[in-house]
Amino acid sequence: MPALESFVPLAELTYLDAPADAAATSLEVVPLPVVPATMLSAGWKRETLNGMRQVAEAGTLLRLLRTPARFKRGAEQLQLLRDAYYGKWVPRKLARVDGRYYREFMTPGRPSRAYDAYVASTVNRLVPFRADKNTLNMVFLAITKKCPLACAHCFEWDALNQKEKLTLDDLKTMVAKFQARHVSQIFFSGGEPMLRVHDLLEILQTAQPTTDFWVITSGFNFTLENALKLKQAGLTGVSISLDHHEPRQHNAFRGFDKAYENALQAAVYAREVGLVVNLGLCATREFTTKENLLAYAELAKRLGVTFVQILEPRAIGHYAAQDVALSESQLQLLDSFYEQVNYMPAYQDFPIVHYYGYHQRRIGCHGAADRFLYVDTDGDLHACPFCQKKQGSALGSSLDAVLDKGLVGSCQQFKQSTW
Repeated sequence: MPALESFVPLAELTYLDAPADAAATSLEVVPLPVVPATMLSAGWKRETLNGMRQVAEAGTLLRLLRTPARFKRGAEQLQLLRDAYYGKWVPRKLARVDGRYYREFMTPGRPSRAYDAYVASTVNRLVPFRADKNTLNMVFLAITKKCPLACAHCFEWDALNQKEKLTLDDLKTMVAKFQARHVSQIFFSGGEPMLRVHDLLEILQTAQPTTDFWVITSGFNFTLENALKLKQAGLTGVSISLDHHEPRQHNAFRGFDKAYENALQAAVYAREVGLVVNLGLCATREFTTKENLLAYAELAKRLGVTFVQILEPRAIGHYAAQDVALSESQLQLLDSFYEQVNYMPAYQDFPIVHYYGYHQRRIGCHGAADRFLYVDTDGDLHACPFCQKKQGSALGSSLDAVLDKGLVGSCQQFKQSTW
């Protein structure tokens, strides 16, 4: 692995709101406003809150497991899981959004009922205390086939802009089923889910307040009015797809000349109404350099977002049959970037980086109805968005059977998690 200090220091990077040839490309540059930071940079305050979390977690563990012996076993198993997941690193970063505290993109903020459900399901995997397994934490639910973009990496490419199959009642039924299974996070995707914003509002308004709900969007139709309505209806956060820090590059990747403008504006609106904001980055071969990664992180910091999620390209959908895998040196670079921004003191004010590939290579994949699964635009169940093999429907009676036994098959690249 390259040394962390091999990264170019931010002081040596000149970040511009537009590339040097912006005038020639006729791009409209979105000015970056000054926004309040979400990251807690004061060490004493952050450490106090982390300590309070540990105390609360211990109390929850004792309440769930009841006896000292089971409590001890549960605490030991949780520590082993953390050690396997994080390696030598101890997470310290903490973000505060709308009265809740966040450490991981795919973990609910606390205090909340969603966080309590997440902890209970995690403990139940390690030291069972109830009859049902209830290990499923997350669901990615594609709610529409429609999309105005033509993204280079779209995993739903073959289904795009076909006739819709899922009705509003279908969506509400599936959400209710997953909530009955104590799912703590549901991510609405597509297509472009904001094309069904009115349905999203009704789903949120009728759902139980036990789940964190997210929208995964390009920023299209994510107006200030829509952002406010979604927040008031119960939306927790928005994951905005932004695949480059340069407007021209992102617009080309997304096949839409307003993609960059929409993405940045959506981040500003989401922050303004109190939503948690994640920037989702598909780290392609062309993008993955240390200069691009740090320029992207600087942009994310200036936008005041909470998370940056790094996704590796997969040969599925629009990328089918293409050689898009990153080189070993690029994977090592992403690992080093994850470690540097999350754990080095110089980056304490930067957003938290979520790079699932970093953990998959250490403990395996959590998909395949283990901790998460994917529901496509027909309502069919898959191991994850990138490992698609239809195995039952989220609308039919097969859902319970699938969740009880897990989906057959696992990640195309990583082994199945042993945790």
